[in-house]
Amino acid sequence: MTGFLAVFSEPGEQVALEEFHDWYDNEHIPLRLNHLTSFLSGVRYHAADGKQPGWVAMYEIDGVASLYDPSYTALRDNRSERERILVQKLGVLDRRICEVIRDSGEQRSKSTGFRLGSPSNALVTFELSTEPEEGVFDEWARKLRDLHGWVRTRVVKSPDVVVTGIDDVLKAKPVQDYLVITELVSEDDYEAFESSIRTLEVESADIRRWDFYRAYPSIAQSNV
Repeated sequence: MTGFLAVFSEPGEQVALEEFHDWYDNEHIPLRLNHLTSFLSGVRYHAADGKQPGWVAMYEIDGVASLYDPSYTALRDNRSERERILVQKLGVLDRRICEVIRDSGEQRSKSTGFRLGSPSNALVTFELSTEPEEGVFDEWARKLRDLHGWVRTRVVKSPDVVVTGIDDVLKAKPVQDYLVITELVSEDDYEAFESSIRTLEVESADIRRWDFYRAYPSIAQSNV
């Protein structure tokens, strides 16, 4: 089963944004993408809707099992002193180990997705409490292809969710079992896509808009 890792985060009041970015960009992500071939890509987006958490990192993984392999779990078990202290001070860190259960497929003529080159500049996420039926999803995805700025939609199941942090309000936010992740060409495509969500005929929650921040070289994959 194809794996996916989604990490929503908010620096909070005790971590400066500059320190947050320096940790993420120069320590946290390189330890994964520079050394683990199981990590196929890594990208970060920031909230375009003014809501919190204000940041999300997403990683495509070769399989769910890789996220339980010691090569990955050791990174959390043996954090640097800097990372250990910083993580304890974050407003929230919402880590979701996921498996991809529905995938529309890529539109490579429009975007390189989460990889370097021409990454998707905008993202919409929303949550579902129930799995969309395959036929319903396929029909929805077919209609999405008519949207000029649509790139790709995936539905992931989140069987393993860990939420930590010092912001009790953010920690208490409910997490549904399914997360829908849609890549768009630009922020100009938000409204057209969000109008299409109503046609999915399932109850959605926590619709979020995200603007592109940075895609990272996957050195272990020779994707630089």
